[in-house]
Amino acid sequence: MAYTFWHSGILIGESELAPDPDEVRHLAGTFRPTAYGLELFPRLTGILSAGHQLTTYLEGEGLSADDMEAEDVERVFETTPAGRKIIDIGRALSAVEMRAPSGERIEFTSIGFSDLAELRSLMRDMDLAEKHDLDDLPNGAPRYIVSATIRDDALPRDEELFPTPPEPQWPADN
Repeated sequence: MAYTFWHSGILIGESELAPDPDEVRHLAGTFRPTAYGLELFPRLTGILSAGHQLTTYLEGEGLSADDMEAEDVERVFETTPAGRKIIDIGRALSAVEMRAPSGERIEFTSIGFSDLAELRSLMRDMDLAEKHDLDDLPNGAPRYIVSATIRDDALPRDEELFPTPPEPQWPADN
C-alpha cells in the first residue's frame, strides 16, 4: 500500500516507500505526483541545484559562509535567486504532511523530493567528468523520488521494516 503526501491539506502524490538497509527509519521510493503535485513540484525540488548556485555565487564573490557573520549569510539568502529558492523550498516543505498506508499521519525529521532530470542537469552544470548511474537510466524510468527520515517515536517499531540494530560487540578488556 502507498504512503501519501499532502501539502496544506491537498494530496500531492504517493509512493511505495522502501526502507534503507543502511539507515534506520529512512524510507525512499518513486514519487507519483497528482496533477496538483506536478504543479507544486518545482517548489519542492532543486535544493541541490540552488545550493550549488549559492556556493558558486559565494566563491565568485570571494566569500565563505563559514567565515561570514550570520546577518551577512541571511542577506545573501534574501537577495540572491539561489538563496530565495532555498528559502522557498524550505517553506514549501514545511507544509508537507506524510501519511502511512493506514491514513495515520507520520512525523518526519527530514524529507526531500528529487527530480532526476534536474539532478542530471546539475551534474552537467558541475562538469563532473566521471560517468554516473543517472546517465544510464532507460527511457520510461521513474523521474520523481521522495526520501524521508521518520521521527524515532512517530510509528511503533516494525521489526520487519526497521530491525533493531545489534548491540555493539566491544573487545574484551585485557
